[in-house]
Amino acid sequence: MIVTMKKVYLVAQESKRTETLKRLRDIGVLHLEEIQGQSDTLDDLQKKRSLLERSQFMLPADIAAEESNDQAADQDIDEGPKKTADHYLSSKEVEEAIEIAKRVEQQQEQKSSHREAIDKLVREMERVQPLGDFEPQDISKLREKGLNLHLFIVTKEKRSEFPDDITKFEVYTEKSRSIMAAFVEDGSDLGEKFSEFELPQLSYSQMEQERAGHAKEIEQIDNEMIKLAKYRKLLEKALVQIDQDIEFEQVRSGLSQEDELIYLGGYVPENRIDKLKKGAATHGWALLIQDPDPEEPIPTKVENPKAVKIVKPVLDFLGTIPGYYEYDISAYLLFFLTIFFAMIIGDAGYGTLLLGTTLYTVVKKKRAGEALSEMQKLMLVFGGATVIWGALSGVWFGSVTISQIPFFAWLTYEPISGFGGEASMQTIQHLCFVIGTIQLSIAHVWNFLYRWKRNNRLKAIAELGWLSMVLGLYYVVLYLVLDPEQYPVPQFSLYMIFTGLALVLLLSEQEGNFFKGIFKGLANFMPKALDSISAFSDIISYIRLFAVGLATVEIAKSFNSMAADMGNTVVGIIGGIIILLIGHGLNMAMAALSVVVHGVRLNLLEFSGHLGMEWTGIPYDPFRNRQEK
Repeated sequence: MIVTMKKVYLVAQESKRTETLKRLRDIGVLHLEEIQGQSDTLDDLQKKRSLLERSQFMLPADIAAEESNDQAADQDIDEGPKKTADHYLSSKEVEEAIEIAKRVEQQQEQKSSHREAIDKLVREMERVQPLGDFEPQDISKLREKGLNLHLFIVTKEKRSEFPDDITKFEVYTEKSRSIMAAFVEDGSDLGEKFSEFELPQLSYSQMEQERAGHAKEIEQIDNEMIKLAKYRKLLEKALVQIDQDIEFEQVRSGLSQEDELIYLGGYVPENRIDKLKKGAATHGWALLIQDPDPEEPIPTKVENPKAVKIVKPVLDFLGTIPGYYEYDISAYLLFFLTIFFAMIIGDAGYGTLLLGTTLYTVVKKKRAGEALSEMQKLMLVFGGATVIWGALSGVWFGSVTISQIPFFAWLTYEPISGFGGEASMQTIQHLCFVIGTIQLSIAHVWNFLYRWKRNNRLKAIAELGWLSMVLGLYYVVLYLVLDPEQYPVPQFSLYMIFTGLALVLLLSEQEGNFFKGIFKGLANFMPKALDSISAFSDIISYIRLFAVGLATVEIAKSFNSMAADMGNTVVGIIGGIIILLIGHGLNMAMAALSVVVHGVRLNLLEFSGHLGMEWTGIPYDPFRNRQEK
């Protein structure tokens, strides 16, 4: 359920600005309105944050993974972070982390400098390599003694133009050009006619030595970075601490002030308001508590029983938050997504693997004295549901042979058998449409009850119109998609569709003036008619549960067939095992992806669309201690 929020204004003495915010942070229940302060302290903290963040990207990722051995515990946002012996960092430890980050950045800058030097040397070595290994200083010494030796680049086209009356010799030749060494007299215009080959500063062997020296320096820096990688956890914790300090300083420097008083506004869950009142009484704050204005950006806090809370990882993964005045669909999402997961995976063998793997991690955590995560609980539910559906449909790793074993055959419910032919396929399709109609009907019944309780009863009746259309369209879907002879459209379903459309047109826009609402609804005839067609397509879209589940079974059967074709030789058996492992692994991965694409879509688009949800919520994030001693 979405927790009721109260709007709170807090007034305190300006002289106790910092102390007030510290105490308010300790209480940890007030979601502040956006405050953007500015100060030199804030600028300094943001620079430190940037440094810490950059340094973490610079550290070797693989070493960081090895060093990372403690996992964040699942927690309710209201309860604050779990207290651990090494969670809180003192100011001295934060400064130590800053120094380490500076060291990391310095090492990275030096490494970049060495790499640039190597690149420059490599380019120069490639340029002078045709000349071999010679000392550039020897040519300089010749020039000092009056022997004006120069190197010229002579292209194939201009080779005949190079003068013959001077002392010269060819140093290097290729198809398109030559490098010619020549003794040039003072005042010669040879340098104007031909490009001069610029002498390097160092010989080839000296450049190679320098390149090796830079490479050795890089190797030493890499070793140093590996040593510094063990401080990654310290850097991560320091970053969290700095983030908290930034949040605090933004609020502190941005508080509104009137004479000797400061004030701020925010939102508090109604069931936590007493905690704030108690803090206000203790610290001498003035509070104004009232219901928030509907137009305000009210944060959303969702609280559910433990049985429903296990679906939270799905919503967190998708980043979806209902608006404050929208619905919490967590319970319905858990129920229907479990069904969708089972039907899309569709294989009891895959479900057994998922269930067994999850149970293994559960036992491992229990032995370590750790609590189960919400994701583990969710996977237990999903795995169990998949085993049940797969067993009823008789599908075990897509194998007909396994399904015919007496025990597994006894578990199979023939009307939905995965190997039962056209009749069972049609039954499963029918079941998909029944599930879709039920889910969409729940949406409109929910809308009806919501509007009826808020005395918007004409709009509530319009929701009954939508419900009537959905139920009537169900019969049309059976007629068009399944079998027109077996499922003829009953006359009453047409009455339900047109009566429902009439109720929607006349009552869905009622906002006070009855006749104005009717006129507005009739003016929107085309959009409403298109919405009714959309309801028809929404019911049909539930057939994806059948289609994707069937695809999973067929792909599994194909890999089984490929493995069987490998033969009974040792090589064939080994090859068959490899095909089965890779094939079924890929099939499970694709099926899991299909759950996200199709199963989640049906809940967050089709179902939520009929509820009128836009998922525009702001997460409740109170001003609180994000680290504790």
